[in-house]
Amino acid sequence: MKKKSKVLCGGLLLAGIAYLLVNSVYAVETITVWAMGAEGRKIAQMARIFEKQNPDIKIVTQAIPWGAAHEKLMTSVVGNIPPDVCQLGTTWMAEFHAMNSLALLDDKIMKSKIISPKKFYTGSWNTNVIDDKVYGIPWYVDTRVLFYRKDLLKKAGFDHPPRTWDELVKIAGTMARDIDGDGENDKWGINLAGGGVGCWGDLGFFVWQNGGRYLTPDNKRSAVDTKEFREAFHFFVELFRKKLAPTKAGIDTDLFQAFKTGFYPMFVSGPWMIELTNRECPEIKGKWDVSVLWKGKTRTSFVGGCNLVIFKQSQHKEAAWRFIEFLSIPENQVEWYRLTADLPSTRAAWKDKYFDDKPMVKTFGRQLEDTQSPPNIAEWEQIARTIEQLIERATWGANTEEEVIGMMKTQIDGILEKKVRKAEGKALLITCIVIIFIGAVVFFLWKRKKETEKMSFRELIKAHGPPYVFIAPAIVVLFVFLILPILASLILSMTNCDIYTITDWPSMSFIGLENYKNLMKDSIFWKSVVNTAIFVAVGVPLSIMLSLFMAVVLNEGYVKLKSIFRAGYFIPVITTLVAVAVIWKFIYNPDYGLANWVLDLIGLEGKDWLRSTTWALPSIIIMAVWKNFGYNMVIFLAGLQAIPLSLYEAAWCDGANKWQSFWNVTVPGLRPTTLFVTITTLIGYFQFFAEPYVMTQGGPMNSTISIVLHMYYQGFKFFRLGYASAIAYVLFGIIFAFTMIQLKLQKKYIQ
Repeated sequence: MKKKSKVLCGGLLLAGIAYLLVNSVYAVETITVWAMGAEGRKIAQMARIFEKQNPDIKIVTQAIPWGAAHEKLMTSVVGNIPPDVCQLGTTWMAEFHAMNSLALLDDKIMKSKIISPKKFYTGSWNTNVIDDKVYGIPWYVDTRVLFYRKDLLKKAGFDHPPRTWDELVKIAGTMARDIDGDGENDKWGINLAGGGVGCWGDLGFFVWQNGGRYLTPDNKRSAVDTKEFREAFHFFVELFRKKLAPTKAGIDTDLFQAFKTGFYPMFVSGPWMIELTNRECPEIKGKWDVSVLWKGKTRTSFVGGCNLVIFKQSQHKEAAWRFIEFLSIPENQVEWYRLTADLPSTRAAWKDKYFDDKPMVKTFGRQLEDTQSPPNIAEWEQIARTIEQLIERATWGANTEEEVIGMMKTQIDGILEKKVRKAEGKALLITCIVIIFIGAVVFFLWKRKKETEKMSFRELIKAHGPPYVFIAPAIVVLFVFLILPILASLILSMTNCDIYTITDWPSMSFIGLENYKNLMKDSIFWKSVVNTAIFVAVGVPLSIMLSLFMAVVLNEGYVKLKSIFRAGYFIPVITTLVAVAVIWKFIYNPDYGLANWVLDLIGLEGKDWLRSTTWALPSIIIMAVWKNFGYNMVIFLAGLQAIPLSLYEAAWCDGANKWQSFWNVTVPGLRPTTLFVTITTLIGYFQFFAEPYVMTQGGPMNSTISIVLHMYYQGFKFFRLGYASAIAYVLFGIIFAFTMIQLKLQKKYIQ
């Protein structure tokens, strides 16, 4: 029996070992792949094809909305849980490289039979090259070409689109017209961005075509003072000064409607516009076409798209690389185009017969032979915004070209200036934390000094211990989620924390009040302070007065259907700002908006509300007051209903009219409510952010930039976290000071 048991145990042991050996040989390796937007929904189809060809690898795909992609990726990297393979926008490469999170691919490329630089377009390949090393592989690309109305150009005497800079001026000059003689064009020559988001790219066409650059080849200094850049900048600005391209007028015009009517006979865009134009403008099918860009010294256009990267933390780099190789095979790139209409990144894919009957798409393939991407540096977002703001000043005539180029050079060089990291930074940072902690403890003990100076330790514990035991959970929660973050942000404001230190905290240095000193020299910060002060000074009284007026009206006995009116006035408060912004942008539209229509009815001239440095901020104030007054109205209603009716009856008996009753009964009775409403409204208006962010992005020419919006750009777009924290504490100081002043002034009236 014992012999049989030994044989059985030995057999089971051998079977187990055999199972483990077989499983180790044929084990399925799992990799995670993240993709964004439409690509995220389609990548699973390519993953299933790959799995059939590679049964030893399983792919788990995750689709991420573009709006949340950047933050989710940042969080995954900081939390050390990134995917194995990820789709990464070309302009994001430098940021994640700065975080030291991307795996180097040079060795894998050298050994690969599928991937090599010569198989990809140069401009697209260069988006992956940082400091002469490769960190990604082009997945799909996009570039910009010229969309034009060939019927309108032919009618004007041109049988081809502009091929040179001179022809661009000639054709655009012929197409641009002021039909009604009011000094404003009713049709434009070409739609280019002369300010705002993305205009650096439109200027970039001309700079690159003239052999110029934004930065020097080593990306350490600006190159905007070169002859090539100056010539291109002058040509670009002249397109707007000659009224061939729009600056203010027509900015909010629907592009498809404008193209259909000839308001814009030419515009520059990407491959997605082919399908959209066919769908939105069926009336002009066959009357428009696309062309490679006009030529300076070259025909260079912008190249973008997305790359595939492997994160350093991945434990499955070889399997991840096999999947990237699979997606880079020309046949698979063509299949990916069939699924998504994303342009192939490999040259061989463009030779596929599938594109033979797609002449417009093949135009993009020809343009890809001559493309350029922005500099691959983490500071590019900040530099791009600086360039956009200064382009606007030139095209609008606020400054001369020489002044703008001078400011551009100074500001870009300032951004690129190497930060000096003090050797004693870490020690000073730790010292600062210890001092703050000790200071808090000393302050607490000082407050308790009179109570404890005659008590022993045991008596102290007996007297004060039990209450603190009960409130300890609440104290812990408050400390972790409120006090600790406040202290951390205060410390952060005295460091050089930026994108380079996010994943390398030991490299962060203590710089004292340097951020606050730099803030005092920041012209945009002071502009944001002025804008915020105007917003508060005008918006707060308007909001409170309108809220009080509507509350008094709804509190009157003769008003019927009060609940419906209250709900109606409160609805804007709970409505998402994006929806509100869409409505108000329509109201403020200079061509067909309700505001200008009303002004026209009464014989007044309409305004370009959101594109005017004079009217943009007042327009946002009006929208903000309309959206927010309902909240205070409800609070005032509650305050009015708390005032005893006997006070009004006494006033009426003394012969007071309604106006006298309001001033002598209602206003005094609402003093506590008014104080609360004033303080909360003041704090809310000091923190105004969403309105300019959605409506104007802080433009035009920073006329609507607010303190919080400036802080957002610095912290969450440029990742200057220490600097953004300093802005936050300056704003806190301003709000605290105003609140204390109000409490001091009104305290005597609330006794």
